[in-house]
Amino acid sequence: MLKQIIDKRNYIIFLLIIILFITITILNIKSVKIKTKNYNYFGENISIEIHTNKNTDNIFKNINKIFEKYNKFYKNPNQNNNKDFIKLLKYGKSLYKKTNGYIDITSYKLLDSIKKNKPYSFKSTITSLDFKNKETLKNINIDAIIGSYTIKEIEKYLYKNKINSYIIKEDSNIIIGKNYNNQKYNIPIIKDNNIIEIITAENKSIAIKGNTKSFKPYMINPITSEKNKENKLIAVISNDINEANYIANTLYLMSQQEGKEYVKKYKVEVLWYTPNKTLKTKGFKKYNLKIKNTSS
Repeated sequence: MLKQIIDKRNYIIFLLIIILFITITILNIKSVKIKTKNYNYFGENISIEIHTNKNTDNIFKNINKIFEKYNKFYKNPNQNNNKDFIKLLKYGKSLYKKTNGYIDITSYKLLDSIKKNKPYSFKSTITSLDFKNKETLKNINIDAIIGSYTIKEIEKYLYKNKINSYIIKEDSNIIIGKNYNNQKYNIPIIKDNNIIEIITAENKSIAIKGNTKSFKPYMINPITSEKNKENKLIAVISNDINEANYIANTLYLMSQQEGKEYVKKYKVEVLWYTPNKTLKTKGFKKYNLKIKNTSS
C-alpha cells in the first residue's frame, strides 16, 4: 500500500514537472519579440532585425560599437596600428588571388578617378603591401569588402550571445538567421523596379550586385581600369556573407561564360540576370524562388 502511494506521488510530481516545463516554454515563446534597429555606416543604410526574449538595449549598443570600430577603418584606411584592421587588410589582400584580380584593395586612385570622370591607368601594388609600413597603405580601398566583413562580425556577436533568429541588411549584403515562428525569410531580388525573383531561405547569406542605378565601388573593373557598362544583376546564395560578397563582386565584372567556370569551385548558388537573358545554377530553385513580373 505504501509503495503504491509513493509511486502515485512520484507520478504526480513527474506530471507537474512536465506541465511546468511546457508552461515555461510557452511563456518564453510568447515573450519573444521582434526588435529592429537602423544604422548608417560606410555610406549605406543598414537594418538589423532580431527575434529574442532578451533585453536588446545592450545588444544594439554593442552592435553599434562594432560598426563604429570598422567605420574608423573605413574613414582612415591607411592606419596600421590595430590588430583587427590588419586582419581586415590581410583578408582583403587574399581576395586578389581568389577573385582573379577583380577585387584589389590597392585601387583607391582608380576609384577616385572614376568618380571624378577622369581616365586612370591602374597598376596594382598588392604584392608590395606591407602592413607594418604606412607608406604602402596610401592607396587602400576597402569599399568592396568593409560592409560584408563588418556584418559578419555582427553575426558572430549574435551567435555568441545565443541569438539565432535575425536578418541583417547592409546595402545588397544580407544575412538570414534561423526562421522565426516557422516562417522563412523572403528576400526579393529587384532590378529596375521589377521583382525578378523571391528567395525563401534561412541560415543563409545573400549578396546582390547590380540592383541599383547609383554608382557603387564594385562596378569598377581594376583589370580594365573602367566602369562596367553592362546592365546586369548578380545574386549569390552562400553559407557565408564574405564569400557571397566577393563572388558576387567578381561575377558582376566577369562575362557570363567566365563566371560559370569560376563558380564551379564553390558551393554557392547563383543567378545571372540581364534584360535579355536569365541564368541560374542548378540548385538555385531549391530556395523556392517565385517569379514576379509586376512592377512596383
